[in-house]
Amino acid sequence: MAVALRAAWDAAPTRLRQAAHDLTTLRERDGVHLFGVRHHSPACAVAVAALVEEVRPSVVLVEGPEEYTRLLPALLDERTVPPVAVLSLAGDPAGAAEGGARGAGFYPLARYSPEWVALRAGHALDARLAFVDSPWGARQAEDDDEGPSARTVLAERHLAHSRTVARLAERLGCRDHDELWDHLFEARDTARLRDWRELADDVFAWAALARLDYEDEALVADGSLGREARMSARVAEHAARADGPVVVVTGAFHTLALVEALSGSTHGEAVVARRPAGGYGDLADAPAWLVRYDDERLDALRGYGAGMPTPGYYDRLWAAHHDAGGPAGAANGVLVDVGRGASARGALVSVAQSQAAVEHAHRLAALRERPWPCRTDLLDAITSCYVKDADDLDAAGDRPLGLAVAEVFAGRALGDVPPGGASPPLVEEARSRAQALRLDVSDSVPRTVRLDARRKAAHRDRRRFLALCAFLDLGFARRVSGPDHVAGRGLGLVLEEWEYAWTPLVEARLVELSHRGSTLEAVAVALLDDARDRAREERSSDAVARLVAQCVVVGLPERLPPLVALVRSTLDVDPALASVVAGMRRLVGLWRARTELELGEHAEALLDLAEQGLATAAYLVPDLAAADEATQDDALTNLVALRSLVRDLRDAGRDGTGSAAESVARALVHVREDDDASPAVRGALTAFAAVDDELDDGPGGDGLVTRVRAQLAPGADPVAATAFLGGVMRAAPDLLLHTPEMFDAVDEGLRGLDEDAFRAVLPDLRRAFTWLRPTETHRLAERVAARTGTSAAALDRHVDVTEDDLRAGLLVERELVAVLERDGLAAWVAGGAQ
Repeated sequence: MAVALRAAWDAAPTRLRQAAHDLTTLRERDGVHLFGVRHHSPACAVAVAALVEEVRPSVVLVEGPEEYTRLLPALLDERTVPPVAVLSLAGDPAGAAEGGARGAGFYPLARYSPEWVALRAGHALDARLAFVDSPWGARQAEDDDEGPSARTVLAERHLAHSRTVARLAERLGCRDHDELWDHLFEARDTARLRDWRELADDVFAWAALARLDYEDEALVADGSLGREARMSARVAEHAARADGPVVVVTGAFHTLALVEALSGSTHGEAVVARRPAGGYGDLADAPAWLVRYDDERLDALRGYGAGMPTPGYYDRLWAAHHDAGGPAGAANGVLVDVGRGASARGALVSVAQSQAAVEHAHRLAALRERPWPCRTDLLDAITSCYVKDADDLDAAGDRPLGLAVAEVFAGRALGDVPPGGASPPLVEEARSRAQALRLDVSDSVPRTVRLDARRKAAHRDRRRFLALCAFLDLGFARRVSGPDHVAGRGLGLVLEEWEYAWTPLVEARLVELSHRGSTLEAVAVALLDDARDRAREERSSDAVARLVAQCVVVGLPERLPPLVALVRSTLDVDPALASVVAGMRRLVGLWRARTELELGEHAEALLDLAEQGLATAAYLVPDLAAADEATQDDALTNLVALRSLVRDLRDAGRDGTGSAAESVARALVHVREDDDASPAVRGALTAFAAVDDELDDGPGGDGLVTRVRAQLAPGADPVAATAFLGGVMRAAPDLLLHTPEMFDAVDEGLRGLDEDAFRAVLPDLRRAFTWLRPTETHRLAERVAARTGTSAAALDRHVDVTEDDLRAGLLVERELVAVLERDGLAAWVAGGAQ
């Protein structure tokens, strides 16, 4: 099995041969058993368990920030079920909003993690247990250039990127270092793994050869030597006080450095020299919490830097070492379960296919000189025997086979932690409330819930909780569809749909927020207060109205009075009509949903506030007259929104005859009759006046058609005329279809433009007509075609293009581009000109 590795070791430099001798000396003479492992390796876990069982240590030390030692009671609690993780927040969590917390660090533990096995086995022997690595905050400070992020405390990037490991993988016909690891170490039977000395020495050789690929300067820069200085010092301290053997479980990459530092080798001076003169003193005291973890974040294929790929598979392999069927039987079970899972999802996987896959996997393993099928053998067998087309293994595309492979290989386990001090109360509150609302948080699989909050009180409770989680940015819940009262979208819809999933990142965020309050509502109040202060500085009525909506949706109506007062004061200083109108429409939307949002006595106050905002809008209406070509689209949008606000208030029982509505009406008339005002705005206001029967359309009157003819009359500015027409179309596009006189006026005016003028305004004309619905555009086309003596069907051009035509066209295009570039006309390709 390990002939190639042994051969490489025989050719190793003297330094490594000496380190191997010192490793044995530390073990046999000093009782210090350094066991370098690959994190989350079942093979290493089996060997570590055998080591602890045989030597019965008085001390068990593991790699991990030393502040985690205080969490050992929670880790060892029988109610703790892996996968779990210890969570650290670097920097000051209280300053997270200002950038004080630089990032989260996860220290994951699966049931097959060697560190977990060592701690549990040592605890069973009443051994003293401790973590001996540098504090997470100090390590994160060395990586400040990476910025805030959620990262893993454990890492194996050095081994993954080792040139030696890569060459060894190539020599043994392995695709990558993961397959190499399986080939050399995981493909050993249980009895051989329990011979822990052989595995420990082989893993040491593998990692020590890889370590020589890195210069000390690189290891100083990434903090490795500093961490190894502390780990070796802590090991020496514990060994000096121990009354029996000491077992030390660390990542294999560090073993060479620890051996050299503890044995006094000259090669260990680079590590020892980094220890402070007075030692490290007492254990570091930094905040850390125990949280649930899941298989998705344990999966190296999905970004975890210190994991085995496909944790579901390795969990099965770990269990197989304790079952009568052994790893070979587990391999067969993997293939059968994948076939069964694919069939359950609608794929056709027969018993014969499953039998063929099992035979195929075992033949591949024999060909590759493995005692049973390993992970890559199983995946290759699945590809050969189950896959029918290239997309079958696409789990993201909801393909049955891909989903089945993901479920079996990747796993979906979510651990559990005991209630108590190891996890902040906020985490348990959120989780228990989710469970009470019948939201499934037993794993990290995304789920969808559909709610009818208008008619069902229980659904209103769920929606409030989900909206609260979304506001706190927990990463737990996301609105997919339905009414959004904060954004002011979809308010006419009845049903809403949310997607939610409980993941370790949810717990990390809850831990981060714990300093802001003891309950979810208390944290929300703190965040609302922060947002209120920012909105006060912005002088935006809409920003504050959005906070009002947020406050209502998350179920905090008692916090409304100060926000309502802030809206009132902001209306006095808000310079933007868009902000005022949008904010007031948001408030009217809340009033309309007052029953489902349970606004109670606050509902009428919001409606009064919206009416006050209408008075502010009247004051800002004259600004619309100054809209130019760059701002006229926004002005038209604001005008349409203002009209909707007036209508909304009228529909809400405010009949529109109040002083605020009258002020708006007078201001709009003034802009409409101002010849110097924006043509687009005047066009829109003219259309609104026509719809409301405010213009005199009788003989000699100054109605809509008369005004349109005047704008499009010969000699008129074509740009201004087109802008006026665009305003009409934006405000009431159906007038062109339902008013024959207007159609005639527009037709005559456009026909009267000379060719240059028509070309100049053509883009604006096209945009103006986009306000028609497709059916209206078709009807207009029919009328235009009839006016020109043809039919709309004759104007349509349908071109049937085959795939071969498209391929030929692309080939011609590439050849044309090459010719243009050859002739110095590359600018033409980008649409430029020479």
